Formats: sequence, structure tokens, C-alpha cells
Amino acid sequence: MMIIVPTVYILCLGVYTIIQCRRLWIGHDKREALICVLSMTLSAIVGMLLIAEVELPTLVLPYKIVFEPIGKLILSP
Repeated sequence: MMIIVPTVYILCLGVYTIIQCRRLWIGHDKREALICVLSMTLSAIVGMLLIAEVELPTLVLPYKIVFEPIGKLILSP
């Protein structure tokens, strides 16, 4: 079951992306088709990692490392 859900997600997203990008490519909107492919690839990677419940590091961690000692220093009696 763990492999089936991400596979179905990727297949559905891939079919949708191919249909949408072919429509853009035929209409001579090549730049928009490239942007569509890049954004769909990024969303597929992130979605697959979220479905697999992989912990991703956030951008908050560096700020937490810097400001947490300052906050503890201020709040300590």
C-alpha cells in the first residue's frame, strides 16, 4: 500500500501534465509549457514526499538556532 498511493499520484499527475503541456506546445506557448513542466515536477516531488510521510527540514530551523538562546536569556529570572 505504501508504494501504490505515490505511484497512482505520480501517474495521475503525469497524465494531466502531458495533456496540458501538449496543448500549450501545440499553441506555440513553449515558455509556458516549460514553466508548467517545471512546476508540476516540483509539485510531484513534494507531493510524493508528503504522501510517504518523509520529514523535510524547514527554513525555521536556522532562525530557531539563532533566536532561541536569546529568548531563553531574556525570559530567565
